[in-house]
Amino acid sequence: MPWIEIALSPRSEWNEDGLKDWALALGAFLTEKGTGLNPQIQILPGYNVVQLGDAGIGDLTLSSAERLVIIDGLSLKGNVECDFARFVVRFALQMGALGVCVSNASLSEKSFWQKLGGVIQPDPVPLEGPISHDKVGIRQLSKFSLSVTYESEPVLCLEPITCNAHPPGPISLAQRRLEKMYGGCPLGFASRAAVHSPWIISREQWTDLLSFSRLQAFDLLEQIVNKAEDV
Repeated sequence: MPWIEIALSPRSEWNEDGLKDWALALGAFLTEKGTGLNPQIQILPGYNVVQLGDAGIGDLTLSSAERLVIIDGLSLKGNVECDFARFVVRFALQMGALGVCVSNASLSEKSFWQKLGGVIQPDPVPLEGPISHDKVGIRQLSKFSLSVTYESEPVLCLEPITCNAHPPGPISLAQRRLEKMYGGCPLGFASRAAVHSPWIISREQWTDLLSFSRLQAFDLLEQIVNKAEDV
């Protein structure tokens, strides 16, 4: 069951403010095709999931930070599903996405995606051994979203959020200054796996990556916030 990526060359920036247009456009498309589906967007930190019901169309995930549209579980059973897939690719380009990723595609359907420009990507493999602190890095994705890297490869995406309490561990001056700037509430990060991560990581590795990158993440976030304030 390969995963496939269609690289796009958008002529516009990622239209995050227009994400709700996805639900309207998909609803119009699916209603016209007579599927009876009523797509809804579930908004989560850094990404949005367009839920399409139980009719086999699948789910769409819009990764704002990575500027990707991810199709999961789409079964190309007939003309409706194929037309839907083409529609999503066109709409992703208009939304400013850098690519469309198809997960859990069947081997029998790969030729369809390849005709749309899809390239089969290697499946991620388990990351062996404990996390080494000096191999962990942090970089900006888009706006205030950050990427945790390991050996310079993306592993996690971080989205700054307000929390009820500080997690265990040291609190940097950068974090304190940001919290003061935003009303004194504790700040943290929502984390999720990066789409292009070459590895599958264990829960222990995930925890270590967050722990080792936390101070760097707040230092970089403070720089991004200050730069945005100066504009």
